[in-house]
Amino acid sequence: MTKKQIYSAPGRVCLYGEHQDYLKLTVIPAAINLRTTISIERNDLNEINVHSLELKKTDVFKVNDEITLTKNEFDYFRAIIIVLKKEGMIGEIPGFNVTISSQVPIGSGLSSSAAILVSWLTALNDQLELELNKTEIADLCFIAENNILGINCGIMDQYSSSLGGIFSLNCDGPPYNIQHFETPLEGLVIGDSCVKRSANEPLTLLKNQITTGFEKIQKQGDFKLKSLASDTLTEFRDIITEDEYRRLLGVITIRNITEKSSIELSKSNNQDIECLGSLLTKQQTMLRDYLGVSIPELDNLVDVSLKSGALGAKLTGAGLGGCIIALAPGKEEEVAHAINSVGGKATICKIDYEGAKKE
Repeated sequence: MTKKQIYSAPGRVCLYGEHQDYLKLTVIPAAINLRTTISIERNDLNEINVHSLELKKTDVFKVNDEITLTKNEFDYFRAIIIVLKKEGMIGEIPGFNVTISSQVPIGSGLSSSAAILVSWLTALNDQLELELNKTEIADLCFIAENNILGINCGIMDQYSSSLGGIFSLNCDGPPYNIQHFETPLEGLVIGDSCVKRSANEPLTLLKNQITTGFEKIQKQGDFKLKSLASDTLTEFRDIITEDEYRRLLGVITIRNITEKSSIELSKSNNQDIECLGSLLTKQQTMLRDYLGVSIPELDNLVDVSLKSGALGAKLTGAGLGGCIIALAPGKEEEVAHAINSVGGKATICKIDYEGAKKE
């Protein structure tokens, strides 16, 4: 039996640009120091044997037969193999015994699925000598999640987990324009509402409302979401539904907030940290009142964070459950205590600059 090797990839928060990636707009994610870890060893049985320590479940599938999805928690492992076969990157391969452990809670809006996919492909990349770079790993993981698993995600999660750090990502690609921010951002606190949700449902509903409304506007002229002004949107209010108007106004406002935050984050010194906090909270207002993806539990965590000294806070992920992210430099402990006191689960975190790696 060969020696076990260990690989890992981080979860992420979306700081600015929630619900922008699948619209091919700009997002600013940050990888966080909560990681998914995979231990792997060859078994030469032509099968993948996966065990999850958290779920206390095991799954086995033949790797060189035709692989079909089973709609269970281990389809992420199948999807990567399917993609590699479709892309002609692998032929016959040995089997592996895989043990997975994760600090990234499932269904929390912290990209647990991307962390699994990226850590798994990072392991296979090394084990099978595929010679993929981190960007290529992210692209293939997106294909696996979006095309194979049918999850209506954007490209942000996979890029954040694979590359690490904090960066601006223009999702109108490939190729995708990336601007890395080197100035440290301290004082991040995650607040888990402990309300689980399926990422696919809110994403699909929102995307349909946004795209349907925008298609009506495009029939009136050559308009693009990346440049559509709120004043122009108002001019066409009579040809779209009220829900479509509110969703589109939310998207435009968050787009503008993301542009402002990118300018601030790109400064090598004298960042206006209070401005960055304020932009987080303004985004939460849009997510709650215009995109309709917040819930009382998330609103409450945002409120107590702000009252405890956070400079800003917002939900992270698709919404309708999951987590918030608060910016609270120097007040991390106070904000964490406040989140815990109202039934949330707080984690003081830092930005992970390594991304996916072999341990």
